[in-house]
Amino acid sequence: MSPQERKSISESKLLALGVPVNEHLPVIEAERDVEVRSHEEVLRRLVALWAVVDKAFLKAASETATYISSNGMDAWLSKVEREFLFDKTPNERDAIHFSWQLEALYFVAWCAGLLECGEVPNEESSVKPILDLFPSGAEKPARLRSALRLRSKREILDRADILYRLHWAVRNGKLTGSGAPDGINGGVVQEWHRAVNWMIQYDSEDDWDQVGTDT
Repeated sequence: MSPQERKSISESKLLALGVPVNEHLPVIEAERDVEVRSHEEVLRRLVALWAVVDKAFLKAASETATYISSNGMDAWLSKVEREFLFDKTPNERDAIHFSWQLEALYFVAWCAGLLECGEVPNEESSVKPILDLFPSGAEKPARLRSALRLRSKREILDRADILYRLHWAVRNGKLTGSGAPDGINGGVVQEWHRAVNWMIQYDSEDDWDQVGTDT
């Protein structure tokens, strides 16, 4: 599929849902120009996101900081993630911010073939169906590793394209005061867009903290 064909399909789907489109937004990269993240990179990102999301929701009761440290996985997390995970008294603002990373965890899990999700997010997500894949106690993430079945580059680029255009609609609604399109959760769109841009190595960015969501 050419980038222009992918753009046209995304626009048709969004218009059918009543979501405004910006015909002047450019196409995204062609499949031949994109290298998606490796099996190992996806595994490490899933573990990192699981760790900070657990900390965000369970706070002092979370044991993921100990798990990450004792298994030498500190480098799997970004700088900002490490600061939050090892902060014994994180503030509420940071906890809320990292609770939203559940959406990134959910979307990367979709890319990893661990669950299904719709193309357009209209509600907050749940990762309960896959939590048993993550480590318990001191064990290594063997179950998670063996469960990974990365989706095709084409599938991931299809999502990258529609999320790019949908995120524009969300931001445009905020700028114009009309709000997000009906039935669309703007916060989820932002996190999915960031996650898919990480998956396709958008702008050659390897630092999770710096992954862009340009529209």
